[in-house]
Order: sequence, then structure tokens, then C-alpha cells
Amino acid sequence: MLKTSMEFKRGILFIRLKGDLNKNTIRGVIDRDFKYIVLNIDDMYSIDSYSIKYLNKIYKLYEAASNKFIICDKFNVTNKLLKDIPKINREYDAFKVFERMI
Repeated sequence: MLKTSMEFKRGILFIRLKGDLNKNTIRGVIDRDFKYIVLNIDDMYSIDSYSIKYLNKIYKLYEAASNKFIICDKFNVTNKLLKDIPKINREYDAFKVFERMI
């Protein structure tokens, strides 16, 4: 099971996930209509290989469209799995990261 909460703050969509991210739960989690997205996975229990591939694909689509997608992962669980996607340790850091990109 996956619980999702979203918050739009200062031009950034924060998506917070809690539970298991897998082939059955990942669809519809990320909306590509936003310029800046932070995916917070701090409360994830597990993530399967399908979801890892999907997140990498979404990241590449975002970059191609000049949008920005980063992951908030304070425990650095996904460093090797999602190595190309930029990461931050806490959501507040997103404001600094995206400010530099604008």
C-alpha cells in the first residue's frame, strides 16, 4: 500500500510517499505538468526495480523538457539505485537548489 500527500509551495510540487512503491502503486504518483518536483521518499518501506526504472525514466523526461525533478532522501537509500537523479537531505533544501537553477 502507498499513501501519497502533495503540497504546492513557492512554485514547487512536493510529493511525499509513505509505504511500498512498486509496479502497482507508482502509476499516477508523478504529474509531469509541474516545472519543479520534489519526491520525498523518507517514509518509503520498499521500492521495486520497476519503480526505480520508472523514476529514472521520469527524470530523463523532465530534463528533456527543461523541468526539474529531485529526490528528498535523508537516509541516502537510493544513492546507487537512482544515481543520476539529484538528491537533497531535507525538503527545505529544494528552495535553494531550484533558486540556483532559475
